[in-house]
Amino acid sequence: MKTIKTIAVAAALVAAGACLAAEAVPGTASRAAGAPTNATIASADPLPQSLGLVEFLSLVRSRHPVLRAMPLRQGMDRADVRTAGTWANPSIHYARKPDEKEWGIEQPVPVFGQVSMRTEAAKLAAATAQAERSVEAQDILNQAAQRFAELLVAQEKLSAKQQAMEHLNQAVKVVQGQVELGARSKYDGARVELQRAQLEAQLEQQQAETQAAQAALAELLVQPHWQPRAIGSLLPAKPVPAAADASFDRLWEQAAPQLPQLQAVHAKVLQAEQLISQQAREALPTPSIGVARVRNRPDGSSYNQVGISMELPLFDRKQGAVDRARLEYEQALLEEQSAQQLARQRLQQALAQRNLLRKTLQSFESRGLTQLDPLRRMALDAYRLGQSSILEWLDAMESVAEHQQQYLDLTLRVWQAEWELQTAQGRQPLPPQ
Repeated sequence: MKTIKTIAVAAALVAAGACLAAEAVPGTASRAAGAPTNATIASADPLPQSLGLVEFLSLVRSRHPVLRAMPLRQGMDRADVRTAGTWANPSIHYARKPDEKEWGIEQPVPVFGQVSMRTEAAKLAAATAQAERSVEAQDILNQAAQRFAELLVAQEKLSAKQQAMEHLNQAVKVVQGQVELGARSKYDGARVELQRAQLEAQLEQQQAETQAAQAALAELLVQPHWQPRAIGSLLPAKPVPAAADASFDRLWEQAAPQLPQLQAVHAKVLQAEQLISQQAREALPTPSIGVARVRNRPDGSSYNQVGISMELPLFDRKQGAVDRARLEYEQALLEEQSAQQLARQRLQQALAQRNLLRKTLQSFESRGLTQLDPLRRMALDAYRLGQSSILEWLDAMESVAEHQQQYLDLTLRVWQAEWELQTAQGRQPLPPQ
């Protein structure tokens, strides 16, 4: 089905955008001042006036401010890892007494592996931040896809309103001809003109809604003057069965390892678990080794002095920090269990909603949609032959227009349900470049 393929490719871009947090960021220290960055060059490229969903998501990936800043945030995480892996700086001292001078150096030595624990904690914190950025990127691209679909439906509604206006203009000519021949009263002419005025107001309102949908797309790219036109269709190429494609348990087994939300909460669990070991290691004292040179003024003799100092953990043994770390670990486990349950429930609801809406759309297409054009023609013929009044004819035209609007709303809901199912399944493979 064409719509499913479009959603699958577009969803792949959502996953690719979520992977921005995992991409390497080039070093900025060696970048020349004033040199144009890739983001600046991308922003200078002209935007297309007509584009499809996949193309729009690609633009969001390269132009959205939050997504453009994600590699920089990853660079900050790497800087934190480097900071955590450094030793404390040595300290020097100088002392002068009446008969002697002393100068020396002292270096804290984390012999119990505190530095390695801090480095590991920083790496896990960076992994957690990366997973959270993946969730954030997916949310942004999901929002972009929803806005694109809304623009596409708004355009279809506007086209339907314009087509309805053309039909009504033809009806006005028919009514005027009937009135001039004396077959109809002037009331019919006044009533159809009133109907045309109402439809013109609805058409202007739909134009405003379409412009608002265009502005919503431009907002994501920070291009306020851009007025894009969405290309594509939300309608399936052919009727599809309402039955589920696979069992729910099998879908869940495939989806769970790929969901960014579950990856983020699991990263938090690993970080919290490591924090317990880190706090326990931080409770161990860090000795400081000092070397000093002492010079005696009366006889001119000098000698070296070596010493070691270390904190005695008599009162503060970091027990409070260790207990807090354990509680945070238990909280992270509960959050992971809750996230798994919510993700499973979301997948179940998305599957049921998609199947139900598919069935509803198929029923609407087979029963109601095919009757709209015949209904419009029969109403026109009945009025021309004097078998119906102007009110009955206008009522038939309003009914046709209303059913067209309902059909477009239903197609949007079907598309949204299909997109939600794709997201809940985590089926987002990268498309070929």
